[in-house]
Amino acid sequence: MHTERPSSTEAAAAVLRGLNENSSKVRFAGGGTKTSWGNPVDEIDARLETTELSRILEHNAGDLTVVVEAGVEVGTLQAAAGEKDQMLAIDAFDPGGATVGGVVAAADSGPLRHRYGPMRDLVLGVTVVLADGTIAKSGGKVIKNVAGYDLGKLFSGSLGTLGLIARVALRLHPKPPRTVTLVASAARPAALQAAALAIAALPLEMESLDISWSSGVGAVLARFGGAAPEGRGAKARDELA
Repeated sequence: MHTERPSSTEAAAAVLRGLNENSSKVRFAGGGTKTSWGNPVDEIDARLETTELSRILEHNAGDLTVVVEAGVEVGTLQAAAGEKDQMLAIDAFDPGGATVGGVVAAADSGPLRHRYGPMRDLVLGVTVVLADGTIAKSGGKVIKNVAGYDLGKLFSGSLGTLGLIARVALRLHPKPPRTVTLVASAARPAALQAAALAIAALPLEMESLDISWSSGVGAVLARFGGAAPEGRGAKARDELA
């Protein structure tokens, strides 16, 4: 097994054309944070990593959009967007090094999906490389875009089975100036369920709603954002009390 690290979409296409001619089994990899997701194949001939596809190509702050190569780390993108008080509205699993391409391929949105929707709804356009080296593009760089077949939604959650995600255009959102998180702990699953349903039914705009469980103790976590989120957090706390 050997590793390829192409530095451009065209280079990735050339690599895949050569591997396709040899009927090689290829695994695509970004930061390697979700390699156990899905049903990974153990026996492969080559590993194609996106670590060299790591450029933020465009950041149109006025349009709340950004175009990045697939190997850009999520943390790097969030830091760049944060300079304009913007964010990619995901809270994906990231122990360190998760890439944009990998997050799209895994369809990992995290708890922020509660307000902003799944990862596939944030993808405006993609450039992908198919197994035979064909480069395909879909969508564009604006939010209102209906031209062509929506490859972004097709490749979101594909876990690398359809081809390599090389470049992504994404929708950004304003970053809340402040956030607070209400944590309501309980040792009984039924109590957790009741608390989650109660918070979800409140007329309070939440950033996210999540449940954790570890060593026989669980918690409901409700995040509120904005200029003064403490008031909504206090109302949710009072309702649970």
